[in-house]
Amino acid sequence: MDMVRVGFIGCGGIANWHLQHFEKMDDAKVVAVCDLVEERANKASERMDARPYLRYEDMLEKEELDAVYVCVEPSAHNGMEFMIIEKGCHLFVQKPMTLDMDYAIRVKEELAAKGLLSCVGFQCRYMETWPRLKAWLNMQDVAFFTGYRIGGMPGVWWWRQKEHSGGQIIEQTIHNYDLCRLVFGEPVSVEGMGRSGIVQGVENYDVDDCSAVTMRFESGVIGTMFTGCFTGFGGENSYQAFCRDAKAEFGFGSFKVRERNMTIEAKAANDYGQEIDDTFMDAIRTGDGSDILSPYEDACKTLKMTLAAQASIDAGGKLIELDSWQG
Repeated sequence: MDMVRVGFIGCGGIANWHLQHFEKMDDAKVVAVCDLVEERANKASERMDARPYLRYEDMLEKEELDAVYVCVEPSAHNGMEFMIIEKGCHLFVQKPMTLDMDYAIRVKEELAAKGLLSCVGFQCRYMETWPRLKAWLNMQDVAFFTGYRIGGMPGVWWWRQKEHSGGQIIEQTIHNYDLCRLVFGEPVSVEGMGRSGIVQGVENYDVDDCSAVTMRFESGVIGTMFTGCFTGFGGENSYQAFCRDAKAEFGFGSFKVRERNMTIEAKAANDYGQEIDDTFMDAIRTGDGSDILSPYEDACKTLKMTLAAQASIDAGGKLIELDSWQG
């Protein structure tokens, strides 16, 4: 395949973040873009010299595409993935892939049945520090960890409405939960509490202001993730892991590990956003998806983890065993 032909469904902020990566590629081209807002579709069309559409059904019917990026809000997944799969296109979906676990499972199964490649937008997995940190943690007796994703509220209208975004855990802190899986392994249970009343004067706002979710992992490690969208001061996006004879402090692209007689620090220098899109395009050209760090099948595990965490909060702190939870 000399040139990978790509279509985009959704031309908002995250789509434009991906489009800048395609501007640097010589062997992949965005040939068609679609958005319900005509101005956004036309702007992306002009930027990429691509054909604009207002309906993804028209784009998928008329265009010859090798891959499609789905970059819409969580509540807007209304069957587009199934049309993409039926057309035989490889699929990139921005996180979270949906708010409906059954929907995600159906997409996963149909991708497998068709033998198509997939990737979900967990680009933070591509920061080059993670393999080094994981290797160090694998040599330690990790007892527990704490994680934080504390900041302000994104400005898009749909984010502040739970029916559209799912809330901060599912829409935003899902990156942090995904990295918990990457570093500490698979979770077996979640138990969470949330609160509101801190955020004031925001119209049509009904998501949790903050939450604390405790997780237990197959390895025995326990951890608590704190998240909040209530502050413009003193934000935090980090983890601390406490071991028997050591401690690790890490974030998105950096870490500092301390043993009794040694301290190691590292910071990622790679463009992880470019890397996730380059990796997906390379996989399509070669037919080898082994370098994709976040295929749809794996991303379903992170989605389930966050949906269950929110369900626990909504149930007043109910302990949820992930193996038996159906969503």
